[in-house]
Amino acid sequence: MTATTPYLHPPIDEVGDELCSLAGQITAATGRFLALLADFDTREGWGGAGVLSCAHWLSWRCGIDLRTARDHVRVARALVALPRTTTELAAGRLSYSKVRAVTRVATPTTEDELVDIALTAPAAHVERLVRGLRAVDRQQERERGDEPAPRQHVQHRWDEETGHLVLWGRLCAQDGALVLAALTRAEHERTRTDRAADGPAEPTDLTGGPPSDLGPALVAMAELTCAAAAAPAGAPAAEVVVHLGPHGPQLERGPALSEEAAEEVACGSMRRDVVVENGCVLSFGRRRRRPSPVQLRALHLRDGGCRAPGCGRTRFLHAHHVVALSRGGTTDLDNLVLLCGGCHRSLHLHQFTISANGEQRFTFYRHGEVWLTAPPMAGDDAGRFRGTVDPHAIGGSWNGDALDVGYATSVLRQGRELPPAA
Repeated sequence: MTATTPYLHPPIDEVGDELCSLAGQITAATGRFLALLADFDTREGWGGAGVLSCAHWLSWRCGIDLRTARDHVRVARALVALPRTTTELAAGRLSYSKVRAVTRVATPTTEDELVDIALTAPAAHVERLVRGLRAVDRQQERERGDEPAPRQHVQHRWDEETGHLVLWGRLCAQDGALVLAALTRAEHERTRTDRAADGPAEPTDLTGGPPSDLGPALVAMAELTCAAAAAPAGAPAAEVVVHLGPHGPQLERGPALSEEAAEEVACGSMRRDVVVENGCVLSFGRRRRRPSPVQLRALHLRDGGCRAPGCGRTRFLHAHHVVALSRGGTTDLDNLVLLCGGCHRSLHLHQFTISANGEQRFTFYRHGEVWLTAPPMAGDDAGRFRGTVDPHAIGGSWNGDALDVGYATSVLRQGRELPPAA
């Protein structure tokens, strides 16, 4: 019998050094990326049929979230006028997080002072310092009368090209914090995969703040409100009304719906079908036939959560008719399956299908094949950036002192107001 050699982990100090070195290499690669992006944006290399902006192109071609893409474009444009910040970023000494903060307030005359601070301070301190500087700037603008006091309002419109609902506006700080708290709770509930009614949510890490994409959480809040409060009789906008006319389904006071979107709405509990012809209401239908409370309890007991393979979410579930009511489907357990909102939409967009096999058995298909498990994650690091960045370059030289935002802000403001040295 021969003894096997145990697997030896590298010393923990080496692991830490490699992490820092890789962070520096990522930073240096990001510097190169932003320099190319600035040139690409200036020469409008992103222009083309259907491309709305440079950020839109990044989202399409580079797989970057649109919000992140807009931030990259903003930083790339700002770096054109900030040579030292660009140099430190390209050398892997100034992380992208710090650069993103510095470019919000830096000018060619104040750049050196801010970069000196960013090279030594943690990223969290730089963010707080920049927020303090921006708050002082806004306050001085209001005092001079350059900036009117913001009015609290939130508005909406239907996008004529896409048919999407567009929301915009502003809320005061306390109301905004309340809305973000509610959205965070909605996202917490929406993404749950545990079955306990009062257990903690497992899959979503919201410790850093509200979700970055507020859309799904906002829809979850809407579902909660519609389920908890009855629609007032004198408020037709309080429920989803679909007009069934000769030109296809259309939302009341809203855009036309595709067949897939209409089918998705048909699975919801708040739809009401209205048939209008020549200005006359021929039929003001009842709310669509939904499963009874007993059927819903049986569904939750049977499925436990979203049945789509690999999902398992247990909140904001929809009782989907596998065979649609419009095609002769019935509202019984042999034709009903629980899906979360995201998987439900994917189904109606034909990203996967379900067949009912009888006796409450269902088969999921994707790309024409039986879908048994979630798709595996894959990656290849062969083409990663390999530079010569020192593992201690990106860490800075912070000695652990707490940041006094008020003092630091006042010193920086005073430095801005001093005349340049002769």
